[in-house]
Amino acid sequence: MTTTEQDGPPLPAATVRRRALVLLLVAHYLSAFGNAVTVVTVPLYVFGQTGSSVSTGLAGFANALPLVFAGAVGGVWIDRIGGQRMSVVSDLLAGALIGVVPLLNDTLGLPLPVLMLLLFGRSMVATPASAARMTLVKPLAEQAGVRLESANSWIQGAPRLGLLVGAPLAGLLIATSGPVVGMYVDSASFFVAALLIKIGVPRGETAPASERPAFFRQLSDGLTATRKIPVVAAMTGFVVVTNFLDDAFTPVLLPVYSEHVLGGGQYLGWLLAASGCGAVAGTFLYGPASKKLLTSRRWTLLGCFAVIGVLRLCVAAEPGPLLMVLISFGLGLAAGPLNPVLMTVMFERVPAELTGRIFALSGAAAMSAAPLGILVAGWSVDLAGLRNTLIGFGCAYLVLVAISSRLAALKDMDNLPASSAARETPVKETVRD
Repeated sequence: MTTTEQDGPPLPAATVRRRALVLLLVAHYLSAFGNAVTVVTVPLYVFGQTGSSVSTGLAGFANALPLVFAGAVGGVWIDRIGGQRMSVVSDLLAGALIGVVPLLNDTLGLPLPVLMLLLFGRSMVATPASAARMTLVKPLAEQAGVRLESANSWIQGAPRLGLLVGAPLAGLLIATSGPVVGMYVDSASFFVAALLIKIGVPRGETAPASERPAFFRQLSDGLTATRKIPVVAAMTGFVVVTNFLDDAFTPVLLPVYSEHVLGGGQYLGWLLAASGCGAVAGTFLYGPASKKLLTSRRWTLLGCFAVIGVLRLCVAAEPGPLLMVLISFGLGLAAGPLNPVLMTVMFERVPAELTGRIFALSGAAAMSAAPLGILVAGWSVDLAGLRNTLIGFGCAYLVLVAISSRLAALKDMDNLPASSAARETPVKETVRD
């Protein structure tokens, strides 16, 4: 009689199918957590070393500048070498660059120009990693039998939950060990994320090098495709305008409101925490809510922005601290479903061979409006006052929603492409959240 030795019982087929998606999510959350730690520790490190707000601003500028164009360039490389490889390479490079900052600080010293160069490089290589992981969501969700709405809710929750958890932890690290330790944590998070993607996520197929078009031809093809897919072009334009309106609220309008209406900057932390909790809740609730309650992607998008506009007008009435905390939670809750909705439609509409480029180009376009919105908001507060600025921005949301509700291209958000419908039909009874 012979026996066969086994390491253990075989894993259920469903567990094997879901494992790659789970590892992708864990890696994405680790990266988001590390980013949140760096957002807090780097400015405090620079200010502590230089005592200069100008130097702190320059460091922030060096870290933010690549966000606009690095994604567009990185999107081409995602389509050339695949999302899995791009994610691993980007995370390894970003981890090495941010890890050099505290290493030099503890040994040879770190002049400000060198720090700015390292921060620029870290942001330059880290930006495409997020887009690369986005391109992996659809095939892994289909393999796991998970609805796209649910998978997008989970992965889009990473930056929101990362900031909510990572920022307080960064503050604790700074209080106990100083800001340098936080950068080591960020570096480690990148390395672990790269390892998880490398060992747990399949590479996928890419065209042989001999069959790939030239780099700039691929970039041009991505730009052309972004314009020629009507619903993608409409959503991108819509988000550019909303980012112009939205990104001024936290860095400009909310701090001014805390100081001049609530009577102290200490309230800002409570308002940001309430908004963050609402955003996390809204993001994760969209998955189950999309099955019966929020079934129309178009009206979910427009409805959420309408709620945001109304709540911004409520802020203009200058409510007290408690009511303002509730309004901040409501603003976050309404913002939560937006990215999952947009990403789900993008996955359904964008051809697989163009996913990296179109995702990255759309993200870069959306980011480009944020700095201008911040400048306009600051200028408006000085000239017209806080209340009038809040009224103007709130009304702009409602006007945008009214105009967008008439756009034929956005109506296509609810029309499932034939290829996607065909894929979903056989697995309709086995789809899970």
